[in-house]
Amino acid sequence: MLGSRPQGRHSARKPREGTRTTDEITQLRRDLDTSGSARLRTADRGMLPAIAPGAVVDVRPRPFCEVRPGDVVVAGLARRAVAHRVVERSGAGLLTLGDNLPLVDPVVRPGDYLGVVAEHHRPVPPPRRPDLAALATVPDLGVGRTRMWFPGPPPAYAWWNPAARPGATPGRSHGIKRLVISVSPHGALPAAALDELFRAAGRRDIDVLLGCAFTGPAADRPAAVGWRPPLRPGTADFHVGFGTPLDPPPLIETVAFVRSRIRAVRGLPEACGG
Repeated sequence: MLGSRPQGRHSARKPREGTRTTDEITQLRRDLDTSGSARLRTADRGMLPAIAPGAVVDVRPRPFCEVRPGDVVVAGLARRAVAHRVVERSGAGLLTLGDNLPLVDPVVRPGDYLGVVAEHHRPVPPPRRPDLAALATVPDLGVGRTRMWFPGPPPAYAWWNPAARPGATPGRSHGIKRLVISVSPHGALPAAALDELFRAAGRRDIDVLLGCAFTGPAADRPAAVGWRPPLRPGTADFHVGFGTPLDPPPLIETVAFVRSRIRAVRGLPEACGG
């Protein structure tokens, strides 16, 4: 995420890198309310190339209902001031994504929203293509197996595969690295990219992580399945989007989609174990 810190008389406070306290977000909101603007210094690379790390941007208030896809908004998410681009919206939520990040953010609600960085508005970019060069990091030593992993129960929220041997985890099998693809509403790659990845993978074995961005137990699966394991950029080699966090599909639909693509593209049924 593109974290930002307020500039001006309040910038003397230097929070630990990677965190932004609730007090600072409150101060940003106060500055916007009282002076009609705020200056923020960006803290990471999530909006490259549009906004470089360390750049100072001007934030202006704008009614939540007037925010449109393509706007860069500042929101308070997980106690951080995050400046990302709106890629989709509903009446009650904004879906934002860093231009340089593989995962969309949690839905921005009116209470999270702070303002816009007007000078960085541009049309929403076209659907991304996967960087197939990343396949070179995975040895082409498999036989084309595909394992599907589900959210495990709390408190660990570990990935769960009903037929995997004890101690097995996504990404490795018998000491050999496997390609890992997550399929969830939070992936920045379009759903069609899954076919492209399956074709390009050749005979590499693949682990697919399912339902990892859901926010609670769905009505069509037991509550004991739990909520979700953590989903971060490094969790998978590729993050494919299916559905949207604004209206996430039931897990059963995600499973059906992935199974259909495995059969259609890889020509093999899923391999649960291994």
